[in-house]
Amino acid sequence: MFANFFYIDEARANNKGTVGHFYAIASDPQQAGAVSDAIDRAFANSASPTHTVSFRELSQQSMQSLGDLNFAIRSILSAVLVALMFASATMMMQTVRERAPELAVLKTLGFNDATVFLLIATESVIVCIAASLVGLALAWIAFPLAAKYIPGLSMPMVVVAFGILGAVLVALISVSVPAARAARLNIVDALAGR
Repeated sequence: MFANFFYIDEARANNKGTVGHFYAIASDPQQAGAVSDAIDRAFANSASPTHTVSFRELSQQSMQSLGDLNFAIRSILSAVLVALMFASATMMMQTVRERAPELAVLKTLGFNDATVFLLIATESVIVCIAASLVGLALAWIAFPLAAKYIPGLSMPMVVVAFGILGAVLVALISVSVPAARAARLNIVDALAGR
């Protein structure tokens, strides 16, 4: 955005005659450090000394000025994980309730409680891993697009690994109660629809 400084400065209520940022481009990128040091030395004893940083550092400082982003992001992710666990647990409870006659038939055919538990747990893990892979694939596509606007933004492979591990943990925690109920299912009651 380009504007006439004098027109904008005339309309300002505070800090008239001041400038917040100057942008300098070094003709040789190898000399960027020396150029920034020279700029800071030139204004070292002035009423408003400068602090020269790269554009990437400026972007990071701007983002951090919004507040403690790490705390905000962790809080939001924690709330999302708790909501996902409740949603997954509710879905698995409904699935076990609807498929009680089928599970009773499996138990009648000789499947023991541990096998029924593992079948329900495996189903939950597969659903959660598939959902996390779709989400991670979308993030993998979106991050390079967002990196054009937020320098330094990337998605390392450790995030993908933690995403899949998180999906497994969410699945196991949310399926524990429904799978235990399915394992203790009474065959007669389940076949009678009670």
